[in-house]
Amino acid sequence: MTGDGERGSGWRQGPSVAVVAAASVSALVVVGLAVAILLLMRDPVGGGIADGGAGNAGDVSGVNADGTGGGASSSSSDSPSDLPSDAPPAVLEQCSDSGEAVLPRSGRGSEATSCEFAVAVHQAYFRTARPGDPAMVEAFSPATGQRYEMGCVENHNDGGIICRGGENAVVILY
Repeated sequence: MTGDGERGSGWRQGPSVAVVAAASVSALVVVGLAVAILLLMRDPVGGGIADGGAGNAGDVSGVNADGTGGGASSSSSDSPSDLPSDAPPAVLEQCSDSGEAVLPRSGRGSEATSCEFAVAVHQAYFRTARPGDPAMVEAFSPATGQRYEMGCVENHNDGGIICRGGENAVVILY
């Protein structure tokens, strides 16, 4: 009887570990899909689900009191006409170009996003994810002195990666 009990006990431990592992992986997949769906439902040009006003403490950019974008740009004078021909339509201003082969550029996708923050998100994305993969990244905004979490997913409409978070912050990596 002891031999049967030991063998039965061994059989119960194997499947229980497998079941726990499968449940954990399934839960992570469901949470990841939920985050991706929520991010995809947001307006790529900054409207977003959460609609904070200019100058809120949670804004991820240097928005001036008059509602205009603040802070210096790291690429200084890129205007929409100066954007590369492969820039997605949602890019308001190109903020960096590393010259790398994959996703070398970052751009502001909303008025609530400073170029400094776009560059910080670009750097955080490459520290966190493989190019093209979805990721949650944390980046520091020099304009507000705060860290913000950004959800980055493939930009199905226009190519590249689109990252959203904070109060209407949109960063496009292309």
